[in-house]
Amino acid sequence: MGNSTRWPRLGADILQSLPVEAGQTIASGDLIQRVRQRLRADPPSRDTILRALESLESEGLVHKQGTSRDRIWWRTEKQAPNNTAKRPPLELAIALLTLKRHAHTHLPSHVVAQLQAYFDGAEKLLIESPADPLLNEARAWQEKTVRIEAGYPLVSPPVDSDILNAVRRALYTSTLLDITYQNSRLDSDRPTSYKAMPVGLVERGPVLYVVATRRSRSGSYRYYHLRLDRFVSAVCTDTAGERDPAFDLEEHVRKQEYFSFFPGEKIRIKLRVREDDDIRHLFREQWLSLDQEIIDEPGGFLLCATVTLSLALRNLLMERSARVEVLSPAGLRQEIAANLRLASRCYE
Repeated sequence: MGNSTRWPRLGADILQSLPVEAGQTIASGDLIQRVRQRLRADPPSRDTILRALESLESEGLVHKQGTSRDRIWWRTEKQAPNNTAKRPPLELAIALLTLKRHAHTHLPSHVVAQLQAYFDGAEKLLIESPADPLLNEARAWQEKTVRIEAGYPLVSPPVDSDILNAVRRALYTSTLLDITYQNSRLDSDRPTSYKAMPVGLVERGPVLYVVATRRSRSGSYRYYHLRLDRFVSAVCTDTAGERDPAFDLEEHVRKQEYFSFFPGEKIRIKLRVREDDDIRHLFREQWLSLDQEIIDEPGGFLLCATVTLSLALRNLLMERSARVEVLSPAGLRQEIAANLRLASRCYE
């Protein structure tokens, strides 16, 4: 792969110096400069790098166009094989095939492409000897784990693969996206277009969301929570985005609870939970908060907890309303009661 005794990983260093996306070009001089910078302790000569590039081209890993200093290079879709990719250890094969299930939403597209040879090698390993008991156990593991949603299993809305790849690329390179987006408002049929930088990819139930940001004229950062299935188009630009240095995705999602939708103030909620059918209620094991308190009483229990008032909380209370009664705060009790009366009228 274009290596030499003095630079045994020169081919790999060249590939890592190329743009990450297949087909994305770089000038020959810029590529050589990048490689020499990577190996600045003992940089190879221009001719040595060009010979290694010619070797990589003969293997089908890179292509070129032009001559001399006007020449450009780009990586192909083909991945460099190695012994680990061809035949990984059994434990690694199991881990790779588990990773493959989630790679399309949890890894950048170019990383998934570079792992494809490992995925293929893992699949070949598990089928190479049908009678081997160890391989039988490994094959069976793939059918022994499954992930389901906590609520009703809604069907995931379709997401265009080109749009997803553009989002993942912009997220990885911290560049701006040209976005055309159809919002959920019934009174708006026309999509809107703007530029924003993706800063997070969030999987919430059956739906994929992009957290994107752009800076306002006042200097503050505005955040958007965009459903990927509502994208009309997304194009990754070469323009570097500007990230809020204080932004933390984990805090944004879990602590500030933005994906509970319209999060409000912290409240102390008190519920009466009925257990009329001799089955322990879900709220005994799956708590609303870490400070939850339960007081047993005939037919069920009282529950007190500190929670964030949000659309998700309201939906949960409505969903469980046949067994869960809101005692306080009074405003929330009145709101839930009004919604239940409205629902009841629909069935009268």
